[in-house]
Amino acid sequence: MSRIDRRPRRSTVLAALAATAVAVTLAACGPRGGATAPASNASVAPGATAQLTGTLDVWTIPQGDDEKPIKAYAKAFEDAHPGVKVKLLVVGEDTYVTKINTALQAQAPPDVAVLEDRTWMQAGKVVEISDKLAEWGVDVADFNPGGLARATPKGTIESGVYGVGDFLGGNVLVYNKTLLDAAGVEHPPADRSLTIDEYADLCRAVGKPDPDPNKAVFGCAMPDWGLGIQAKDVFGPDGRKTDGYMNGPAMVHAFDVAAEVVRERLAPTGEILEAASESDLFAAGRIGITWTDFTETPKYVEQGVDFGIAPFFVIQDGDTFVDTWTAAWGTFTDSDDQALALEFLRFIATDAQHIRATISADPPLSTKVAEEVGYGRDDPVKAQYLKVLDAAAKPQVFVPPGVEAFDPAEVMRLLVDEGRTDTKAILDQQAAASQEELDEVWQRFDAIEG
Repeated sequence: MSRIDRRPRRSTVLAALAATAVAVTLAACGPRGGATAPASNASVAPGATAQLTGTLDVWTIPQGDDEKPIKAYAKAFEDAHPGVKVKLLVVGEDTYVTKINTALQAQAPPDVAVLEDRTWMQAGKVVEISDKLAEWGVDVADFNPGGLARATPKGTIESGVYGVGDFLGGNVLVYNKTLLDAAGVEHPPADRSLTIDEYADLCRAVGKPDPDPNKAVFGCAMPDWGLGIQAKDVFGPDGRKTDGYMNGPAMVHAFDVAAEVVRERLAPTGEILEAASESDLFAAGRIGITWTDFTETPKYVEQGVDFGIAPFFVIQDGDTFVDTWTAAWGTFTDSDDQALALEFLRFIATDAQHIRATISADPPLSTKVAEEVGYGRDDPVKAQYLKVLDAAAKPQVFVPPGVEAFDPAEVMRLLVDEGRTDTKAILDQQAAASQEELDEVWQRFDAIEG
């Protein structure tokens, strides 16, 4: 993946499952989250009140942009505090959670890190910063709730804020106005999600299948993971039940519709996407509507595509949704130099929000700062993105990591490649297996509450 959490990653979920088990052990020792931060080892120079000194260890997973933003923050922080050196370590996605867990077990975690596993918060290994934000004059209400939810153990502000992000990413839909106009199709609204049926109807109206995939114009993209992108549709409103959701009428219908669209070659197959991504096809004017990370939009502008932005499609009539995220930066209760780490988090919550708006397509996580800097004021693409986020960005229902039996890609393979039609039976089987895993991960997660 080219960015933090662009879409669900099975490798990340597997790593998080292992991390959950480790976190239970970690919860039995060390200071609890939300406790008063221990004194710094050597943050403040003798006789000074605000002159910070020392080395700040910062860990992150690759963010696909050569870590340009965090490097910019580090330089600005060093400029503001000449006695400080920020040491950045980029750790691969597949080993990041394990490396953090190993460091936590040794009581030697980094000073600041991206909080990829919420069990670290739940186990009390991360410093709760709600009070600190207030001290810094930062109102949590100024941040987009969908993005800030990634810095909480249970996806809600009420469960505590343990980190702060610097940007707001989102999976949205982009549509090619020229292709839709040629097909006589009305443009999707910016303030409401299309249902799966509306999305498929648009796909059929725009698509021009061809035996030669290089000549085809695809009506839409149909990502298998997109059908379950809302956790509530898979695990229910409290995140604890699969029956009636993962295998419910809405999910069964959604897979039937999606499979039919792919079978009709109105959406690119996995084989086609191995040669060219949805983003590349859209930039080439060969796909009517697709999902995208907003950072891909400069490519579409560069290629001269006349496009609009809309919320992600939904499987429940009446829903409007965009999955949002941020890189949640936090500090651990066992971190060596907590005073320095907290000052850096203050910087992320304030100054970095302004810096972010100057160096990336994404808006800052702070909606207040986005307004102050005029994000989107002279850019209709950014302005439309903000409109979509305002209408559809919201926190997800929280589910602890580790449920692997739900495999939408396998469901689509059975329906498309093998021609199966017993969608309900396929999902029944996955729902039953998933419920067993779900009960286990919740039992582990609840056991470390505190």
